Amino acid sequence: MKVPRRITDLLNRKQEFIDFNRDKLEKSVIKIQSKLLDQINATIIPQLDVKDGLLLDTTNNYRLIGELDKVYNDFTNISSKLITAQVSGVTKGLVDMGKNYFSAVLPELGKRFENIISATAKKMNLRIGLANDVAFRGGFLDSIIKDPSLNTQIKNYIGKSVAGQIDMKEFIKGLSEIVNGDKGTGALEKQYQQYAYDIYQQYDAAYNAALSDEFGMKYFIYQNGLVVDSRDFCAAHDGKVWSKDEAVLWPKWTPSKGEYPEGYEVKAKDLYSVPGYMNYIGYQPLIDRGGYKCRHVLGYISDDLAFDLRPELKKLKNS
Repeated sequence: MKVPRRITDLLNRKQEFIDFNRDKLEKSVIKIQSKLLDQINATIIPQLDVKDGLLLDTTNNYRLIGELDKVYNDFTNISSKLITAQVSGVTKGLVDMGKNYFSAVLPELGKRFENIISATAKKMNLRIGLANDVAFRGGFLDSIIKDPSLNTQIKNYIGKSVAGQIDMKEFIKGLSEIVNGDKGTGALEKQYQQYAYDIYQQYDAAYNAALSDEFGMKYFIYQNGLVVDSRDFCAAHDGKVWSKDEAVLWPKWTPSKGEYPEGYEVKAKDLYSVPGYMNYIGYQPLIDRGGYKCRHVLGYISDDLAFDLRPELKKLKNS
């Protein structure tokens, strides 16, 4: 028996929504990253003591390093509004999509459904640091936006450049490479890649896992198809029905245990070791799935549909 079309359509539509908005977030980070460099060029660079094209080792130049704090704080205040507005809008969209999905797979739910949706959404927003569409101080989102790492990196660079009295053109080039990257990824992009680019996928996973617990759902479809660089774990699980009990064992999963599509070549060199993309502290199976940047979604389904799609699950339940 195949997965009902209405379920795959809803899951695919949601993943397209996540992918689109993740790319949008990435573009916004690149844009505000450039604005930071513009602010530094407009406020700090013109005040530097320079002679014959060289930075001077002066008290004024060291003093200007301290002024970076104000520039960076102003920058994070502006970027916070942009990023928070985007994230808040996407989480609302994911809540609506979750509501549509669970309405489709559990049509018998009544008034209790609305209350659970609302309470779960509020809890998930608090988890990522959102309250009333605002990133609250000290929360996950606020900590990412106001992370001082880049500011510290720039200040160290300027301090060393002033002490070394380097050529001004070389100095400006080096500053640009730190902020925007040298034909690669800029510092702020790296910061967001490490912490935030998975925020929509993980929000959706945590939100749906919480709803499935509320509704007593024990089974799900691992959905989203495969691409050339799909991981072995995802190749072995894609398009199949699994139980939460089985997911508990994922942190110990090795490629040797997988059943793969015909023609698939296993990428792991060691078939009997847990892959590094899952073998890390804090890994949560139902939220992290195939690890960092995993694009698969878990579509929770009723017991009856799970047993129809994978009959042995009923036998396992009764054993």
